Amino acid sequence: MQLNNEQLAAVMHGDGPMLVLAGPGSGKTAVLVNRLKHLVRDAGVDPYGILVLTFSRAAAGEMRERFEELAHASYPVTFGTFHAIFYHILKSQGLYRRARILTANRKTEYMKVTMAAKGIRRCDLSYVERLTELISLRKMGNPMLERLADEEELESLNLVYDDYNRLVREEGYIDYDDMIADCLKMLGSNEKIRRKWQERYRYILVDEFQDIDLRQYEILKLLAGERANVFCVGDDDQSIYSFRGAEPEVMKRFVGDYGNVEKVMLSVNYRCPLRVVRHAGRLIGHNSDRFSKELRSNGRDQGPCISHKCFFNAADEAAYCAGIIEKMSAQAKDQHSGPSIGVLYRMSKSGDILEEVLKSRGIPYRRKDKRVSFYDREWVKDILAYLRLSLSDRREDMYRILNRPERGLPRDCIGLDTDMRRHMTGYFKDEEYRGRIVRLLSDIDYIKDMTCFGAVNYILRGIGMLDHIRREYFINATENDPDEVITELLDRARTHKSIKDWLKCIDAGAEDKGIATGHDEGEDVGPYAAELRTIHSAKGLEYDNVFMIGLQEGVFPSKKCDGGRQLEEERRLFYVGMTRCRKALFLTGIQKDEYGKRESRFIKEAGICDETMEVTVSL
Repeated sequence: MQLNNEQLAAVMHGDGPMLVLAGPGSGKTAVLVNRLKHLVRDAGVDPYGILVLTFSRAAAGEMRERFEELAHASYPVTFGTFHAIFYHILKSQGLYRRARILTANRKTEYMKVTMAAKGIRRCDLSYVERLTELISLRKMGNPMLERLADEEELESLNLVYDDYNRLVREEGYIDYDDMIADCLKMLGSNEKIRRKWQERYRYILVDEFQDIDLRQYEILKLLAGERANVFCVGDDDQSIYSFRGAEPEVMKRFVGDYGNVEKVMLSVNYRCPLRVVRHAGRLIGHNSDRFSKELRSNGRDQGPCISHKCFFNAADEAAYCAGIIEKMSAQAKDQHSGPSIGVLYRMSKSGDILEEVLKSRGIPYRRKDKRVSFYDREWVKDILAYLRLSLSDRREDMYRILNRPERGLPRDCIGLDTDMRRHMTGYFKDEEYRGRIVRLLSDIDYIKDMTCFGAVNYILRGIGMLDHIRREYFINATENDPDEVITELLDRARTHKSIKDWLKCIDAGAEDKGIATGHDEGEDVGPYAAELRTIHSAKGLEYDNVFMIGLQEGVFPSKKCDGGRQLEEERRLFYVGMTRCRKALFLTGIQKDEYGKRESRFIKEAGICDETMEVTVSL
């Protein structure tokens, strides 16, 4: 590609530290690979002494491939993630000969064992993974830990922290956080080893510098030594991983630690339409803790390219998005070219209702975010048991709901007779208990011919499950917020025509597979599939058409956000989502729901509600 003046200035930088502030779509990878080519081909730097640090193996592989394609040759430049390089250094010095790296799956298993031993009742996968994240933050000494975790999480963390780490060591494993600590300790305390690696890596290039944490930064400084040939590329406006320990303040520390840092700003966005760039810039301008910058478009103005819609509920929102996606897929099929569609959300659950609609309409999609099935929640299982009983007498379902809510009925009343209902009504001679049985069976029959939404609503309010769920949550607090679960269940119910069809989908496991056609993830669902994923997982990606859904207060920004630094990170996340699009951006949310959530403040901050914008289907 033809480099602009800013990109060329970064590529041609000589020795010493440099900070390249690279906005979204500004060609940072092109700058990095051209910088490598300049060092090797023009400046005569020994490629064996060049280290390129990335945050994923995929990024490291892509960087190497693009560099070698540009240079038309293969060079012994070292490409690797921070963890891979640190592990290599430690292993080369004789450490970790027998130690094994702890995988994510084994980490989860060890955490489950420790939690069980400590009597922690809540053991859903999302909570287990949350505690492993908090253990990592504590090992890092992250100052945000107390603000990122709630009281329950901190209490659980204190219970499991020491025992979990002891179990890992006893089993002969190390995790990535131990690796960073050991590398920092070794390089900081042993001058001979430190000088050895400073001679090995004379030039260091860092990608996604805004995602670095303080300990990684300290190791980077130790490796760079007095030469300080550190070329860092990043954007503090795209720092969205504080839960992993990333701190955008490191970029400012870098400038302060090295008094002679040269700075270049890549301010031209080559990805997004002009209006998206303008509104995204207006949004991020509300953050105060950032390098001052202004992103410019490369001049393309495609006219209306932003659609902003508010809906009464999540079911209406999902139906709207699915309708547009369906048109895009159909048009692309006619033209024999796959549409590039990304559906992005702050929280995984925001994609669940849309997934159901896509599935019910047979619209192809892939879902990339890992999540626990909504239908595995205990309260949801209770309500589904009522629905199943309205269609057929399943003894296991009757056992489940007999005393949910509490009726004081013994399990023996269900019996083993073929005619379960006749046995139940004839079991009691006492009129009061017989009346309870009759009322239960009448309620079950009553919902049979209702809509899915009407049936769930009656189970919750008419039968009394809503009060039962809230009371159980107050006593045990072992489930998710009941109001959120209930709202989502009602929204899911709205998307189905009949109880029978809904249960058929659930029993087939289709609604939570993540692939609309029923294939496992990784299998081909054709070239016309939309891609559903969290904004965190979409970092570094781009699509022609981007849908950002679930844009309401309490969801985006998250209800856990207490303002200040957390709010600024939420705003950065919204900014990242907006700048994934190449052609059109669809923003949707709920104006106000039953529990008080209203449209996200970020819509107004971006200036989007100040004008009416609409966009036609864009391929």
